[in-house]
Amino acid sequence: MFLSVPLSAQCVEGDCYDGDGIYRYPDGRRYTGAFQAGAPEGEGALYHPNGERYLGQFAAGKPHGQGIYWYPDGSFRKGRWQNGSLLESESNKAQLQERGPTRYGCVEGDCENGNGTYLSPGGAIYVGQFKNGEIHGQGVCTYADGSSYQGQWAHRYPDGFGTKRWTDGREYSGQWRRGQPITQEGIFLYPNQPVTAADGGFVPQSGCINGDCENGRGVYAYADGSRYEGSFLLGRPHGKGIFFYPNGDRYDGQFAYGLPHGQGTRSYANGSVQQGEWVEGGFLAPARNENRKGCLQGDCQNGFGIYRFKEGDRYEGTFVNGQPEGHGIVTYKNGDRYEGEMQEGAFAGFGIYYEKSGAIFEGSWSAGEYLGNTRKHTTEQSTAAAPRENGPKTWALIIGVSSYRHMPALRFPDDDAYRLFAFLKSPQGGAIPDERMQILIDEDATRQNILHAMEGLFLRAGPEDLVILYFSGHGLPGAFLPIDYDGISNTLTHQEIKHMLDMSPAGYKLCLADACHSGGLLAARGGQLPDVLSRYYENLSQTRPGTALIMSSKAEETSLESSGLRQGVFSHFLLRGLKGEADADRDGVVRIQELFTYIDQQVNAYTRHQQSPVIQGDYDQRMPISVLK
Repeated sequence: MFLSVPLSAQCVEGDCYDGDGIYRYPDGRRYTGAFQAGAPEGEGALYHPNGERYLGQFAAGKPHGQGIYWYPDGSFRKGRWQNGSLLESESNKAQLQERGPTRYGCVEGDCENGNGTYLSPGGAIYVGQFKNGEIHGQGVCTYADGSSYQGQWAHRYPDGFGTKRWTDGREYSGQWRRGQPITQEGIFLYPNQPVTAADGGFVPQSGCINGDCENGRGVYAYADGSRYEGSFLLGRPHGKGIFFYPNGDRYDGQFAYGLPHGQGTRSYANGSVQQGEWVEGGFLAPARNENRKGCLQGDCQNGFGIYRFKEGDRYEGTFVNGQPEGHGIVTYKNGDRYEGEMQEGAFAGFGIYYEKSGAIFEGSWSAGEYLGNTRKHTTEQSTAAAPRENGPKTWALIIGVSSYRHMPALRFPDDDAYRLFAFLKSPQGGAIPDERMQILIDEDATRQNILHAMEGLFLRAGPEDLVILYFSGHGLPGAFLPIDYDGISNTLTHQEIKHMLDMSPAGYKLCLADACHSGGLLAARGGQLPDVLSRYYENLSQTRPGTALIMSSKAEETSLESSGLRQGVFSHFLLRGLKGEADADRDGVVRIQELFTYIDQQVNAYTRHQQSPVIQGDYDQRMPISVLK
């Protein structure tokens, strides 16, 4: 429970005589760090009620030794202190990137396997136990805003019993899991709210915690609780290494540019093991007999499987009624390869064909025939396909981030984004013209670019219009992570997204997030919209305005990628639902509640309840999202 308590002089936690602890003075100051004979001695941090703070060395209760003193306006003084006075100073006006101690990491004690003091780049200070270089065990952390958490930790997160105290006197004591308070039944009390984040980071210890994490061997702790130990190249796991997943899984083997690639073994928390060859993060099942034809592995009737044809060509992907259907990879004996959507055994939908000669055909396919590149559209195409200017319109921003540097690399967000982009270009998806839709992939998906694109698109929408925001990538409690997330800053908070959606004049708003803790057919003939488009906009105008947010997983869950589906699980069933499988009443229109019900059932079933999508907002359950041919 939360309590309001008056401030008083007291040892808030730990040993404030000869040890490590937190002490609150009568005037509101708070000291965190080492004590000797009842006075601050050694490394510590002193926070003032007015926002000033000193981080550094103490002796006999006063700043003494190397330290830095910060003022609320961002200016600072640093140098050598003696009996509370600065002897040598460098007075500067702090730039944004300089706000924080110049020295961080382990500043005292044993931060490998013992007791130590750790300063974060964002200004938090932790005093307590460490295991294998991580904050783990009993400890206390004072965040940059003066709030603190004391209690049990596991893999750098508050986990177990602990107490969180805020500077306004509130406090919460109880059980925690991965940095969030939970009930006795294990239910998260404040979903999607970063309760323990106070200094711009979600955990006080992240980043390179040992060695050379740029081009050498080191240990890198990611903000989602995962950890990598091994070789690095250009800041990414590359070569031999071990990756520890937040859920208890472990991969030991070869890496290439951030993903398992080569020989390796993944040991799962449930006791199962996959050992062998890995390709771009996916396990490559060994062929039982290179000369055997037919179904080599899996379910080649209605599921995921591997099938070798009598000519020697090979298909790996999903099957329906014994035929390739959905996403898959076709590898030909002559060296050509196709990766993309299939229907009734033929290329259909978005796909890429790689010829052995080096030629690449990327775009839309139908019954095995290449229709052209759907990722690039000419002005003439967009104008011809554009829905009527009078009446409801759809605006969309599509974001996919895979190639993180300060988070584990992901495999499929960029592909997921392109697939949704292609769908929204189709009549079923609203035939959105280029001037009303933007796609940001990897290096283009910076925080500023995303905010600028949201403002440029969503603020132009009218009261009858629908705006769609899709994000596929990493997430932390209360935030999505753009490509320029650096382990501390450049998050895109849910509050910022909600604020931008609230500012939009659009009457209908849809946010789809697949993140942890969401040509010829477009041409209108005779100046008339295709019937499928007319039905889409007519249905939109018949529902009341509102906002719906569909997230791929609960705050405490991880959104999963599937090697079998070769997509994010949420995004896979999102697209299947939009294309018609979610149309429960068979009226030819997929509506928001139908879509969520379908996604929820399919994702829970596929992941065996490891991932549970959520929907929230004030919306009309019959708001149309797509229409069928």
